[in-house]
Amino acid sequence: MVFKNIESSGREITETIPPKEIAFAFIKPQFLKHLDEIEEILNENDLEIIHADKVSLSGGAVDYVYADQEGENYFPIMKDHLTNNDSVVLLVSGGGDKTQEILSGLKKRTDGKPGIIREKFQDRPFLSEEEKEKWERGEHEKQDETTVLLTQSNVIHTADTPEEALKSLEIILGPKFEIMKKKGNLPAELWEIFE
Repeated sequence: MVFKNIESSGREITETIPPKEIAFAFIKPQFLKHLDEIEEILNENDLEIIHADKVSLSGGAVDYVYADQEGENYFPIMKDHLTNNDSVVLLVSGGGDKTQEILSGLKKRTDGKPGIIREKFQDRPFLSEEEKEKWERGEHEKQDETTVLLTQSNVIHTADTPEEALKSLEIILGPKFEIMKKKGNLPAELWEIFE
């Protein structure tokens, strides 16, 4: 299991892995207790974790990953949660040119069914219509806690394209990313994406 020594783990990549065969995701803080089970699901779907790193996301990383939600009233609370708690960043390979699609499919709803990872681990709180309206107005008695539960309940975040995946990884890992490249833990063919 990759997650036995999660502080920063991965195998040395000696072969060239084309960009389209790379996928990125991060597992959100409250789901780190399910790391081994998530890895099993990935393996069962022919995906291999080639790098995993436990990190607290920087403010800039949250801004990049959630740029489409930046103006929402819940954004500051969500950002605070992600910058003050550890997440696990994954670089995944093994699905040929559909790696990112497979990984996204394990998370997202397809054909009317929730993705395997989301279905198994998602913990969505029940809110009455009145509670939901209060939360949307920023007036819920447990506003911060409810915000975290609602915005972070989908277990795992993935990118839509290999290029976005690797850019996200670079932004999230920061200086560690350069070290990872030098140690051979990133396919050389991908480095040009960041220049």
